[in-house]
Amino acid sequence: FRLILQTKLANPHYKPEMQAQATLINFTVTRDGLEDQLLAQVVATERPDLERTKAELTKQQNDFKIKLKELEDSLLSRLSSAGGNFLGDTALVENLETTKKTAQEIEKKVKEALITEKKINEAREHYRPAAARASMLYFILNDLEKINPLYQFSLKLEALKTIYQSILSGHIAPGC
Repeated sequence: FRLILQTKLANPHYKPEMQAQATLINFTVTRDGLEDQLLAQVVATERPDLERTKAELTKQQNDFKIKLKELEDSLLSRLSSAGGNFLGDTALVENLETTKKTAQEIEKKVKEALITEKKINEAREHYRPAAARASMLYFILNDLEKINPLYQFSLKLEALKTIYQSILSGHIAPGC
């Protein structure tokens, strides 16, 4: 049995019993969140190499975390299955050395990745004004109905992204 409730309330309050048995998902579009998404689109259009490198770094960081967790789990399982004398178990000592070396290599790569990510973020910041203006435009268009109900319309976020992407790619003639 699955029950899905939907509300237009920005921050709904439910009884604790209901919250304990339900998963609340907030699909609210925020100015900062939209700006970050649009920034990624601008950078992907203008400098695809930067966005590709950023995605690769994110994947690499996640892979590092997974590898460290696997090493930790392996080491803990060997330690728990080892008898009272840890030094006599050569396989355990070798595994400990391998884990230590791998963890040091990963730590070194993580530091390098953080430096690279900082450089990428600095380069991406040059495109932030365009993303900020597009985000502001979305919220201005969304608030036009407060001026006059005639301006009320449905502006889907995906439609804005499509328009934004076509502007970036130059498919829309100026003045349209």
